[in-house]
Amino acid sequence: MINMRQIQADYNAVDFVSFMNEEEKWYFDTHGYIIVRNVLSKKDAEYLIEKFEDWRKIPEKKLPKPLHRNLELSVFQNMHYVEKKYQDLILDSRIMKYVSSLLLHNPRLMFCSMIRQKKNEKKPQARKLKNGEIVFHRDTNGYNYPFEAFTNPLIGYQVVNGIMYSGYINVSITLVDVPGDHGICCIPGSHKCNFNTPTIKTETPYDDYIQSFELSAGDAIVFSPNLLHTTRQWKMNYARYTVFNRYVFGKYIEEGFTNHSFEDHKEKLSDELYELEKMNYMKEKKIVKRLKKLYA
Repeated sequence: MINMRQIQADYNAVDFVSFMNEEEKWYFDTHGYIIVRNVLSKKDAEYLIEKFEDWRKIPEKKLPKPLHRNLELSVFQNMHYVEKKYQDLILDSRIMKYVSSLLLHNPRLMFCSMIRQKKNEKKPQARKLKNGEIVFHRDTNGYNYPFEAFTNPLIGYQVVNGIMYSGYINVSITLVDVPGDHGICCIPGSHKCNFNTPTIKTETPYDDYIQSFELSAGDAIVFSPNLLHTTRQWKMNYARYTVFNRYVFGKYIEEGFTNHSFEDHKEKLSDELYELEKMNYMKEKKIVKRLKKLYA
């Protein structure tokens, strides 16, 4: 007689220490987001707005490279190559504490962008139909793997034996004060939902299901891309300015996305930030080593 038994692997023995405490892990796991207050001072937020408006006035041919803007001059990308305060914001330890922990200490900057939204401006990202329906979305990274019917493993959210993982992380930083009935909103906990969202009829969706946030200039929201989210219509007399950064798991392939780094302009970045934009080739990045000194 030969006895067979299952070998129980102690997966908790993985050499991984999250920078998040137990309360933070519980909150993110149940909600799908976490708010980080006062990442920027109001003075610095105002400075970044002024830079944005200055860049809008520059002729396209004189725009410093690799800064890129859309035709409406309402969205800019790659600002961190031409303005150091964006570099500091990307590498901010209070933000990267969560980003690194949720990416298994293998973070990689995917892109840095800034968006301006004016009063009652009609944009696709408003996600509101004419009949009053509110449409949410999950971010797909512009790439469905391999077809829409499949779950893209790059963006999935999971927890295994107490270790949290999200394929990539969105960080939204407001540069202006946002009232509670404006700006980004979400359905808390939907990052773990495995069912298609049914049509929900309600007279007060923002009371019953949807959460939006009162934010001060300089506050950040770190959230899972699987979280159902949208943007409420902006009705304030001043414009809304938002810095939107995305970080991806550093060991995955490019997925055809080429906006990670610009080798011709790498001298404009600090060594830490340049490395953060690159794939992780089996070594611990400088940003993670710095965070370990602060939080481990």
